[in-house]
Amino acid sequence: MKLFFTKIFWICLLICLAPSITYSQCGDNSNYWEESWVSCAKKESPNASRGNSYWLLFEFTEPQAVSTTQIWNANRIGESPMGAKEVYIDISIDGSTWTQVGTESFTWGQGSENSEYAGFEGPDLTTYGFIQKVLITVVSNFDNSDCVSIAEVKFNINPLACYGEEDECGVCDGPGLSTFFQDADGDGLGNPEISLQVCEQPDGYVDNNNDPCDNGLYSWADIQTLLDENGCTGCHGNSGAGGLDLTSYEGINAGGDICGSSLLTGDKLVSIITTSGYSACGTPISFPSMNDRVSGALDANEIAMIQAWVDSGAPSDCNCPPNSPDVDNDGVCDASDDCPNFDNSLIGTPCDDGSVCTINDVYTAACECEGEPIADSDYDGICDSLDLAPLNPCTADGTVGAPEPQGWVEAASNDCDQDGISLSDGDINDFDACIDDEGTSMAAECRCPNSSTQSGATYVHSVGIWGTSAYYAQGLPDGNISGGIGWEDYLEVYIPYLEIGQEVCFDVAFDKPDGGVKFEINELGSYKFFNPDTTKVNYEIQTVCFPAFVAGEQLIRITRHVTGSVKVDGSTYEHCPCTVSDPEYTLTECQCPNDFSSGEGTVVHGAGFNDIQEANGFPDGVATGWINNSDTDSIEFSFPSIPINTEICIALSFDYAAGKVGFTLNDDYFEIVNQTGSTDNSVFQEMCFLTTSSGPQHLKIKEEGSGSIWIDGAYYKSCNGCLSDSDNDSVCDDVDTCPGHDDFADADNDGIPDGCDECDGNLIGTTCDDFDPCT
Repeated sequence: MKLFFTKIFWICLLICLAPSITYSQCGDNSNYWEESWVSCAKKESPNASRGNSYWLLFEFTEPQAVSTTQIWNANRIGESPMGAKEVYIDISIDGSTWTQVGTESFTWGQGSENSEYAGFEGPDLTTYGFIQKVLITVVSNFDNSDCVSIAEVKFNINPLACYGEEDECGVCDGPGLSTFFQDADGDGLGNPEISLQVCEQPDGYVDNNNDPCDNGLYSWADIQTLLDENGCTGCHGNSGAGGLDLTSYEGINAGGDICGSSLLTGDKLVSIITTSGYSACGTPISFPSMNDRVSGALDANEIAMIQAWVDSGAPSDCNCPPNSPDVDNDGVCDASDDCPNFDNSLIGTPCDDGSVCTINDVYTAACECEGEPIADSDYDGICDSLDLAPLNPCTADGTVGAPEPQGWVEAASNDCDQDGISLSDGDINDFDACIDDEGTSMAAECRCPNSSTQSGATYVHSVGIWGTSAYYAQGLPDGNISGGIGWEDYLEVYIPYLEIGQEVCFDVAFDKPDGGVKFEINELGSYKFFNPDTTKVNYEIQTVCFPAFVAGEQLIRITRHVTGSVKVDGSTYEHCPCTVSDPEYTLTECQCPNDFSSGEGTVVHGAGFNDIQEANGFPDGVATGWINNSDTDSIEFSFPSIPINTEICIALSFDYAAGKVGFTLNDDYFEIVNQTGSTDNSVFQEMCFLTTSSGPQHLKIKEEGSGSIWIDGAYYKSCNGCLSDSDNDSVCDDVDTCPGHDDFADADNDGIPDGCDECDGNLIGTTCDDFDPCT
């Protein structure tokens, strides 16, 4: 049960099973109850750590600052034994994270069942901060019955708690720190360059930054504002009366035709403004005074301000009174010079920042020589003017591969060796397609470029394809083509291992010019092809190729795409002999080519055909009579006790391209089709497979397809222990990939034993010498 309440001074919560409550102990402590909270079944708790339990959940509509609590245990007449005894209390904000109140469970007293029962004081929750959910879990009661009960719980709420955000000054929903500016000259105006962020205004600081000169001096900007606002520049503008220009510092310094450069000495300027017929400069100035000629006459404070400015030397900059230090002699005193060791007159003039990757170099207001950057179109750290391949992020010197010029950077998206693995994917060497994110690639062109071989995918499963023809899609292309793959049909083949980017090609045929084929890889993605040559229809063979986009096993489902139907005649991919990519990797020829035991199979039963004894022992060129009726014809072989993964081979021939053989090996059934498509029963092929258990082996053979089969013997091959293991690494010398070293020591897990690894991953990032004097 969840109850929702609004914030008041205190909250009295009565949990009950009825939709409303008539009586409340909050008011009168009475015991006249119509309802109490009673639970007789354990339920899954909102707090997972409490499991299935008796529990009661209080939930406020918003987090509350709960202080003290008051609890009334069950006290209805005859029901106090059901009252809660051992209790846990948990609190939460979100209902996911719970905090237990106290370090152990609480023990509550039994209710008294009288009208004066006032309950008892519960835990004080003040220290737990704001709370939205309170969970009470009852572990036991007083009569050990299956029902527990609580009458009432009251939560007192602190209304003075901050229900908003408390700022850095401890004020609820306050503005936070205030900024105050230094007022060193005490004029009530603050210095914009010196400030403090504090809670209270400190002495010597004000709340404005209107004083650019906190030394008490006035600048020309202050005086110019006074003259302009009071109409003085109306007569004395750029071509002012009497040659006096009050619109610029240079103009007022010149002084006009009467006073000349002495205007800014003594009280001459103020006297001219305030005295009628003033004649201290020789020629009397006509009546009335200048202050009387304008409508916005300067008041006494403004007159005093002008005189104070003249007395301080009439500075242009209030930070630069006469004789202020100017170490670089550029006319800007040190106090106002952002570049005290630089001639400010050079700002904006041309310069050379020394970089060939910039143009229009000039001195900036920060007194630095800077130019406009020349574009780096491929973002490789080398600007286009120096980049021999400005649009290729894989090189700046025109040749992809290390070393590159100093400053060149590799982008995370680079795949410079086009191996399908970018730097962000973890490519260890992005200039070598044979080194991927794990080390040297297992692709044939990397592992055995001069001795690679080709194989085709093996058949797995098909739906909707006629007869045994689906099997013709496996192996290398051989002219035997599968049945048509039409609407809702599919054919699945398997390749044991491909590297990312390694190519596999399929020979396919389309019945229509607008037909298509889709190859779905490991249910992760697919490649789709429309008929590449629309002149080739009626199932004329064409080849389509695509790269693997995920490393490892490849389960490939082939379907028609859009319309028509397609047929498949095998596939091709390159691999190194006897590696994990080789379909024959698990066979004896790869596992122990020079160290194996062999033995012959013994015919133990045959029925429905002639010359049964010719199948006995190793193949010798003489075969049995034909075997063609799966209901009556069969032959059975026995083999001695041999290990698991022993290779068993049967030599047989077909007279029908769609022939298929059913094998039952120790109760396990599987089928193999005519792998070559040969119909000449004098041409034998060997079908080999591995045992799935150790011990004696029993093999039964039937013809399950079309036509007949002939059998010319059976044998097995089983790997022995090592004839020689010269480096004692438990890998026989004849299959040892790293002779003289431990094949299982591979620190960088790249599949190459450390003793034969030219790129040991443990060295990546360590110091080396690339023999380039420019790096």
